[in-house]
Amino acid sequence: MEKLFEYEELDSTNNEAKRLIKEGDAAALYGAVVVARRQTGGRGRMGKGFFSPGGDSVYATFILPPPENPADRQITAAAAVAVCEAIEKTTAFKPGIKWVNDIIIEGKKVCGILTESVPGAAVLGIGVNINLDEGFLPEDLRGIAGSLTMSGEERVAFFDALAERVFQRTGDASRLMDEYRRRSVLTGNRIFVSRGEKTRTATALGIADDGALIVSYDDGQVDELRTGDHSVRLAR
Repeated sequence: MEKLFEYEELDSTNNEAKRLIKEGDAAALYGAVVVARRQTGGRGRMGKGFFSPGGDSVYATFILPPPENPADRQITAAAAVAVCEAIEKTTAFKPGIKWVNDIIIEGKKVCGILTESVPGAAVLGIGVNINLDEGFLPEDLRGIAGSLTMSGEERVAFFDALAERVFQRTGDASRLMDEYRRRSVLTGNRIFVSRGEKTRTATALGIADDGALIVSYDDGQVDELRTGDHSVRLAR
């Protein structure tokens, strides 16, 4: 990998990617990857923190050409498919996708994805928990966050497969929705949809071609969730 920026610690790999773009030529950085052993300020959607203690976990940001879709949903969807494919290629795990950006294995989140747009580029952050002891997790993440188990060789193979798949899949993001739909863990299930202080119960009907989640609320209203301020979880 020619454009690999490696750090022991960063506030976040997305932030570092944005700094590199601001200081240089965005187009010259297409295809670059920023990785860190630890993040002190890892972030997810809606400004939520992403626990990034280090160890064997992967924290990486891929610098891509700017998307045609300003909401970035298709890049995020393509990245989710890429992560699943890399996991399937290098392990026996069978991952699923929880709209819009979580990779789920055995009911727990093992990976988060955050796509951000900046002038001239998109930065795609991917954080994957690997060999993370659940007892080391903050109390509020126990039972929610999971982890892949990998040897050192498997981890190297996974990262190589991830980089290959990310650049391949995001280059043709609009054609990946069938793969994204096939892996959806929400479709056909009862869910809670939260926006601000309001939570409603619905059924997830499917995924639109632009990556929106199609839901049917209990009052019969059908909606397509496109804005980034919606939070969705399975109703247990």
